[in-house]
Amino acid sequence: MAQSDNALRFIETAVIPHGGLEGLEVGPLPGPPVDLNQLPAGVVSGNTLIDYSAAPATEIRSAVSLAMLFAGRTARAAMKEGDDEDDWFAAYTTHLSKLGFSISQSSVQVSRFKKKGLFVHKAIIPFLTIALGGAGLGPVILAALDNLKSMEEGKPWITLFDRESRQFKGREAHFAAVSSDALNTSIRHVVARLNFESNETNVLFFKITDANAEFESATTTMTANNSLLAVLEAPLRMRMQDDALKFIADATLDK
Repeated sequence: MAQSDNALRFIETAVIPHGGLEGLEVGPLPGPPVDLNQLPAGVVSGNTLIDYSAAPATEIRSAVSLAMLFAGRTARAAMKEGDDEDDWFAAYTTHLSKLGFSISQSSVQVSRFKKKGLFVHKAIIPFLTIALGGAGLGPVILAALDNLKSMEEGKPWITLFDRESRQFKGREAHFAAVSSDALNTSIRHVVARLNFESNETNVLFFKITDANAEFESATTTMTANNSLLAVLEAPLRMRMQDDALKFIADATLDK
């Protein structure tokens, strides 16, 4: 059976949970709905802030956003009592591989913030710059984090990003820099797992202290053929039509 046939069958049969996280009502995000046909260079899809500045094709942006959202939602549906962040991420990458993505082994590092009293969004920038691979990768992500000091916490993409980071007791922030050429699309995906539990504070606006200065990051590369993504975009959109506008937000900075 062809890879696309396997992926299409998975899209048709995978279980997608209804609604949002336990105890959280999920409706349309405030503001105008995102246009899947014209996604901007910065998007939050599910729990991930995605940088598309190196992937200009609108069809690639739509397919990747939907694929990552689909994998995240179906991974959530696969969780059992007692499962944790590692179980979710294992299911997430497994489901992306079922969609035809090639997944590298994750590179995991434990680090400490040297400066205390900074908000997470500011303190994480140097580490994220390295994790994304440097050389100008992820400029939209880095600019978004750097500019949060002048933005309201209630912006739709910040609200969505924080809401989706509350899946488990700990707090994780997910980032992805997407690049594409004529044949393939590559995603540099970084998870920052922070050492605190809180349902009161937005993860990006949490202040670093001595008690929570340690964090763990995992970097994974995910690659897919552009032709396959083009085949999958329409069935993913059809399967996710009830959820897409609730879980994808425009992260353009000047809105």
